[in-house]
Amino acid sequence: MESTSKEHNFIPIRQIQGADILNLLNCAGISERFFNHSRAWFIQRLNNNIVNGKPVSFTPPELFKLRTALKILAYEITDFATNIPNIPTDMAIKVYVIDNPEAIQYFIYDDIEGFKEYLASDDMLDFPSPEYFDTEAEALSFCTGIGYGTDERATPERYPLCTCEEADLPFIDAIENY
Repeated sequence: MESTSKEHNFIPIRQIQGADILNLLNCAGISERFFNHSRAWFIQRLNNNIVNGKPVSFTPPELFKLRTALKILAYEITDFATNIPNIPTDMAIKVYVIDNPEAIQYFIYDDIEGFKEYLASDDMLDFPSPEYFDTEAEALSFCTGIGYGTDERATPERYPLCTCEEADLPFIDAIENY
């Protein structure tokens, strides 16, 4: 005699690679938001508990819903993380984007002494606040494309100075002590 209930494969969720992340998630929130069930219902399936004498697991549609729920949460966590202000630390990498044509000439020709003289000659120069980055890769990615337009022989309209570039450090120090 065939069973009237649809059988499904038993999926041991906790044995899937990366399942440790489940220890950090709010199971009650996931269960209520995505499944309209109690925390106990969710945990029983997550841990393959015995219910009414049989081990339980998520059905294929519930597994699909769990995958979708985790992807939604991953997106929401990433979105939230990008909205947290990047507060500068001692380890942060600073990038100054300079748009002063005369100052840019000193950077291009690596003339730190001329740049210091330029700063000393004018007490009304205005330099922008730096952008802060957590990694050198992020800072260099930000700098990509800043500087030259269609003609690389022309003086750039904007020039990045980055604390992860050794050659830029004397110029940054001069700006910060201006």
